[in-house]
Amino acid sequence: MLISPVDSSVISSPGFLHRQVRCLDLKSRFRLSKKAYKIKNNNVDKLKNKGENFTKDNVSRTAPPPPFSAIFQSDAVPLASRDSIRDKILEALKKDDVKVLGLHGMGGVGKTTIIKEVAKRAERMNLFDEILMAVVSQDPSIRKIQQQLASKLGLLRAEAWESDTDTGRAGRLHEKLKMTGKVLVILDDLWERLDLEAVGIPSPDKHKCCKIVITTREKDVCDQMDCKNNIFSPLVLSEGEGWHLFKMMAGDCVTSSEVEPVAIDVAKECGGLPLAIVVVARALKDKIPTRWKDALLQLRASAPTNIKGMLKEVYTSLKLSYDYLDGEEIKHFFLLFSLFPEDSNVSIERQMRYGMGLGLFHQAGLGGTIQEARDKADSFVDILKSACLLLDEHGKGYVRVHDVVRDFCISSIASKGQQHVFLVKPGWEFTEWPEIDSSANYTAISLVHNKIKQFPRGLNCPKLFFLFFTGENQEVNIVDTFFETMKELKVLDISRVHIPLFPPSLGLLGKLRTLRLDDCRLGEMEVIGDLKGLEVLSLNGSRFKDDKLPTGISLLTRLRLLDLSYCRGLLIPYGILSNLSRLEELYLAEWFDKWEKESEDEIYIENSGRRERYASLSELKSSSHSLTTLMGMHVKDASLFPKDLFFPEFTTFRIQIGDGNFLYDKNYSRSKAGLKVDFKDKNYSRSKAGLKVDFKGTSIAEDHWICSLMKRCDYLQLSQMGKMKRILYDFNRGLKTLVVEKSENIEEIIISEEGEAEFPQLKCLELRRLPKLASFCNVGESREPIQSQSLFSDKVRTK
Repeated sequence: MLISPVDSSVISSPGFLHRQVRCLDLKSRFRLSKKAYKIKNNNVDKLKNKGENFTKDNVSRTAPPPPFSAIFQSDAVPLASRDSIRDKILEALKKDDVKVLGLHGMGGVGKTTIIKEVAKRAERMNLFDEILMAVVSQDPSIRKIQQQLASKLGLLRAEAWESDTDTGRAGRLHEKLKMTGKVLVILDDLWERLDLEAVGIPSPDKHKCCKIVITTREKDVCDQMDCKNNIFSPLVLSEGEGWHLFKMMAGDCVTSSEVEPVAIDVAKECGGLPLAIVVVARALKDKIPTRWKDALLQLRASAPTNIKGMLKEVYTSLKLSYDYLDGEEIKHFFLLFSLFPEDSNVSIERQMRYGMGLGLFHQAGLGGTIQEARDKADSFVDILKSACLLLDEHGKGYVRVHDVVRDFCISSIASKGQQHVFLVKPGWEFTEWPEIDSSANYTAISLVHNKIKQFPRGLNCPKLFFLFFTGENQEVNIVDTFFETMKELKVLDISRVHIPLFPPSLGLLGKLRTLRLDDCRLGEMEVIGDLKGLEVLSLNGSRFKDDKLPTGISLLTRLRLLDLSYCRGLLIPYGILSNLSRLEELYLAEWFDKWEKESEDEIYIENSGRRERYASLSELKSSSHSLTTLMGMHVKDASLFPKDLFFPEFTTFRIQIGDGNFLYDKNYSRSKAGLKVDFKDKNYSRSKAGLKVDFKGTSIAEDHWICSLMKRCDYLQLSQMGKMKRILYDFNRGLKTLVVEKSENIEEIIISEEGEAEFPQLKCLELRRLPKLASFCNVGESREPIQSQSLFSDKVRTK
């Protein structure tokens, strides 16, 4: 609504220059103020009251995705040749007649880095309303590309997106892009012509809303995508730029008089390829002069391995970095990353379990515990990242292999060697088992993201030690003789499929140490009991026949790790856990609470017309001496715990005792060891995991095993303690989070009998709904009282 300017009158002023000035008309201002007040009462207040009823759950639009520059933060080293190409691409994008641009060059030359810098500059210059990027890779998947584009556009939240067909999703993308305005679509790492319409990207020839930029290793792809004359080719760096980049990566060691002349020659041998320069420079960083001289000799003498799209300098440089890895174990561990598809985020924990099956960590001189293996795997990953052979990912615990490095591993190391020969065929549309060359003596086979339903009668691969197979939730038929010739198999991973029946030949795998059957629907599998040497069994997210864990697992007496995370509806028959006397790590679904009492032999659960007994906590006594990790235990009644249950080796645990459901608590989810005690609280606080104990108002005996856990916690929560007036525990000095809440009778929280309250690691302290709390740390009658002082600083908020 428009309001006219305030009326004013012009009057003469006897001021310094006898000039005319405007004087405010108060009557007019008063009239307009009353009018504005009525507008506020009739409209603004109503809208304000209505707005207060909105919550984050009923607002129609969620926050927009972060801008391109926030997702891809700058990591480019300023180089004149790269800056020049970046600026030329930006100028081309400003022209109306430019539809598709291509950036082609060899792997590792810096195409992706350049194009990300282009996108960031274009964003700052407001050349486009939206900038999207999708990594295509060597085995393109229409759905994968659609997912990446839809994520930035907010389409993944649509109810029908996941269940829709590729064609349906393409239509949704097409309409969304047409309505978005000016859009830049970046297709990174294109290996062949891509049908834009099939993806859902409007054709630039028909719709002016989109411009396309592609990166590829092949110039022919630029021609096939109709880039015309808009093709840019980043060349290898000049000698000066290469040396500048090399010095930045190698550090101050290259400035010494003894190393610098050799380092200059090493940089020249890298051929100006940015990836090669970075890998070699970091491999030799802070090494002694003789290592530099040896490296120069290797670079000059090594014969390259031919791989499509690669120059020999790349492989020579990568082989040098690979050869500098100290020991065959870490080299073998590194090669396992090449079994995953390009651009995969690989779990370090998963690789550790593979490495255990292959015996890589025992060979590295370890004592043999799982935690030692995990520590060694983390050490290996740190070394590989330092050598630029692995790249950090956003999610903690995940890494990625650069596609050039992965290709080098498969084609140069694991295809022509004698110790490692890999067959890697990832593909979303793979429907039949590939032909296997029996003369190749494969040691590892990887067939991931496939739709294969029928396994062959057998594989003539007597040296095979690793078989990696993941599907798309299809039912597979594994014939009876399939595993007969795989006597050396140590790691078997068959995931994301439905297996109605396991073949009897599975029981012949006497050397199998790691079996992963994650996210599967599993039928009859009692044959698993024949795998006497199995040490790692992962059934994460799988469903079982009648929801019962196969009783054959009770025969796996050498089992050290059992992963049952996310197994909904799981029932564990009595006798399985008691036979796993060597178990070191047990992962349960966080909602698993089907425990029976130790003293009642006749407590049964109805299931499929039969009455059977299920697991009790007393069965864990057999492995209590070796168990170090217990994640996801939920016990509704503390009386179910045997009095003599004790876990002396516990280092990592998340346990709940009492009623309630687990919800998200960011502080607790970050803890390595957490204990959450709740005495009577149906509305459990929002922690992802914890120990929840319902003692029904009774105190905790000092010799109770839960007290011993409290001394090891880095997260501890106590609530609903009934009639208890005092809390006296010897709390862990490494405690990071302490919560005491909802206890009406608590008067004292005594940290230690000596009266000392030191928490050097404490990050969060919450004292809530404790109406009678008088002392946080009482020293007792035998000592002088502590002078009264504030427990909290001005910056701490208490409730």
